[in-house]
Amino acid sequence: MTRIRSPRLRWAIAAVALAFAWEGLAATVDEQAYALNRDGMIAMSEARFEDAVDAFRRAAAMVPDYGIRGKALMYTPIFMTGWAFEKLGDVAAACEAYRRFLAAAPADAVEPTKADHAASYIAGRCATAPN
Repeated sequence: MTRIRSPRLRWAIAAVALAFAWEGLAATVDEQAYALNRDGMIAMSEARFEDAVDAFRRAAAMVPDYGIRGKALMYTPIFMTGWAFEKLGDVAAACEAYRRFLAAAPADAVEPTKADHAASYIAGRCATAPN
């Protein structure tokens, strides 16, 4: 085995290895967030809204805006958290989640129905709900 004696070469090799490790970690985080979002969707379909909130919040914590800028706003964890709270009847929590969603949603959404729903819910129910 050849030993690398140059400190500069050792640092370069370490930097390349770290870059590859970081790229793999980022993909893992995205995959984990996607899996959590999927678990939340399954929980929603089974009317397990508390479980859905937990999964969606964890996914949103990993990838805060879920990469929605410039993409369709379908089933992002922030929106789905609001919808799950809406199903639970927790108006204050739904308002907070929908406000977070609208703050992250681009004005020219590819699929505006989610943004429309969130804005409508806030307009109709959040005036008396605490922020």
